[in-house]
Amino acid sequence: MRIDWVTCVFGPTFFGLVCSYFVHYVGPMQTSLTFATDNRLPEILDRLRARFPSPSVDRQDPLRQLVFGMVSEGAGPAVGVGVFNRLMAAYPHWAALRDAEPEALATLFVGLPRAAEKAEAVPEVLRAIEARVGDLSLDGLSKMNTEAAKGWLTELPGVSLAVASAVLAFSSLERPTVSIEGEAARVVRRLELCPAGAALSAVPRHVMERAPAHWRAKEFGAMSDGLKRLARVACHQGRAACAKCPLQDLCPSRNRQSATIIPFNARLKDGDTQPAAAEKVLSK
Repeated sequence: MRIDWVTCVFGPTFFGLVCSYFVHYVGPMQTSLTFATDNRLPEILDRLRARFPSPSVDRQDPLRQLVFGMVSEGAGPAVGVGVFNRLMAAYPHWAALRDAEPEALATLFVGLPRAAEKAEAVPEVLRAIEARVGDLSLDGLSKMNTEAAKGWLTELPGVSLAVASAVLAFSSLERPTVSIEGEAARVVRRLELCPAGAALSAVPRHVMERAPAHWRAKEFGAMSDGLKRLARVACHQGRAACAKCPLQDLCPSRNRQSATIIPFNARLKDGDTQPAAAEKVLSK
C-alpha cells in the first residue's frame, strides 16, 4: 500500500488548503498530466522566430491591448496598427473614446474587417468595463488567475477568446496563454497539434497541453504571432504554399493535393454552437 507522506505529516486539511491556494491565486496548471507534449514545438517556435522576428517592444497597459486587439482582429498587421494609431491620435483619453459616436469611429476604421461592428463595440466595451469595476481600467485582472481573467474578459461585449488571450499574453500582465484566431488555427490543424474536429475555442488549449512545461508568456506570445504570420504568407486557405513554409518537414499535411471542407465549431456565449469558419483541410 502506498502511503502519501505529505498527507501523513501535515494532514488532509492542510493539503487541501495548499491545493486551493494554487488553484485560486496561481491558476490551473498550464500543461496537462497526459504526457502529450509534442516534441516538435520547440523546433517550430525556433523556426517561426527566425522567419518572423518581432522587435522588442514595451508591453502595453491591458486596456490599451484590449482595444488594439478588438480593432485589429482579422486585419493585416500594417492595417491594424495603422488604424489603432489613428484612433489613439483622435481619442487620446479613454473617456472620450467611451463617449465616441460609432459613426465617427467608422470613418477611422476604413479598411478593417467588420468596421461598422467594431465602431459599435469599442465604446460599448469601455462602458461595460466602467460599469463592472467603476473605472476605465483592467488593473484588477492582475489579481485573478489566468483562466478566471480570460473568462472575465470574454464576458465583455465584442471580446473574443483570441482577443482575451492576447490581452493576457501581450500586455503587462504577461500570462502564459496562446492567442489563436481562425487563420492561425488553420496552421495548428495542419500541423496536427489539435484533433481534426476540435472546436476553434478548444484549439489554444490543445496547443498549451502539448507545449513544454517551462514555456511562459514570451514563448506563447511568439508562437501566437508566428502562427498568424505563417498563415498569411504560406499556409493559405485551400492549397498551401508549402515551398515557402519553414515548417514543411515538420508538417503531416505538406504537399497534399485535394481538399475537403471541415467547419470549425465555435462555442457561443449563450451556449449554442455554430460553424464559425469553413476551413479547407487538405487531404491526401
